[in-house]
Parts: sequence; C-alpha cells; structure tokens
Amino acid sequence: MTTTLKVHFILFFLSIFIACNDPNYNGDNYIAFDTMDELSHKIIESIKNNDEQKMLKLLDNNALIFDLLTNAEGDDANKTKAYLMTEEGKRNFSIDQMAQKQRINAFFSTGLPNQITINKAAFQTIGLEFVHEQPYSENSPAMLQSYQIRIDNGDKQAYGYDIQVIYWNNKYHLIEAAGFLNKL
Repeated sequence: MTTTLKVHFILFFLSIFIACNDPNYNGDNYIAFDTMDELSHKIIESIKNNDEQKMLKLLDNNALIFDLLTNAEGDDANKTKAYLMTEEGKRNFSIDQMAQKQRINAFFSTGLPNQITINKAAFQTIGLEFVHEQPYSENSPAMLQSYQIRIDNGDKQAYGYDIQVIYWNNKYHLIEAAGFLNKL
C-alpha cells in the first residue's frame, strides 16, 4: 500500500510538472538562465574579461524568437510572419542581427575602453533594476522584460547597463544588450 501511494504521488507531481511546461518551448535550442542574477553575473563577467564572444553567445537566441513568432497568434504576429517570409523581411532581419553584432563589437573594442579608465576587473554588480514588462506578442506565454544592471567600478562610480530578456517557461533569455554603459 505504501509503495502504491508513493508511485501515485510521483506520477501526480510528474503530471503537474509536464502540464506547467510549454510544449512549444525547445530549451535545448536557447541560451537560458534560471535567474536574472545568474544572467547578469555572466554579462558582467564578459565585460570584466573584455570577452565579446561570450556576450555574443549570451545573445544567441534567434531560435527562441522564431519559435515564439511561429506560435504567436493575432494580426500583428501574422503580419510579422508574412513580412519575414519576404526577401525584404529576411534581409532586414539579417541586417538587424549584423547591427547587433557590430554594436557589441564597438562596445568592447572602442566604447568600453574610452568610457572606463580604471581596471574593468574591479567591476561588481551592485543591483539589478526591473524597468518594464510587456507580453512578447498577443496571447504569448512569454514576456519581454527590460532590466538595468547596476555596476560599481571599484572607485565609487556607478554605471548602468541596459538589457532586454524574454521570460518564457520560467527561464530568462537575453535578446538585447546596450552598446554603452550609463554613468549613474
């Protein structure tokens, strides 16, 4: 009797876990984090180490964006899908992706060295400010969220670094990062 009760208990929790997960979520295809603290730590680590490739890897969530768009409903989503199927839409998406890479490259190669005159290794996160949230699209299970990571440079100067994430399936996915630090 006790073993049967345990089996039913385990099956019950497994069914709840499966029911809570979005079947359209393909987690193996995305760069995801369980907490914003974990994600912000990775971002600051890439800045401290001047690791542009690490930042670009954190931003590599095109599959997530396409999966969300594929599963989105509504007029805006249908118009966006139709636009992205055109040559102009594909070209503009490619241009946007290239612009993001160039912005990150400029941040690491020229912006960051000109903005920060002390050792970046002294950076530490002093806070994370939630700025804004909205549904990714109409009837979407995902939320588009904006944050500002607050950074201290070790010399009593605070900076803010703006990012956007998609929160989906209890995971945080970086989709946009600023090309500069805001002096606070």
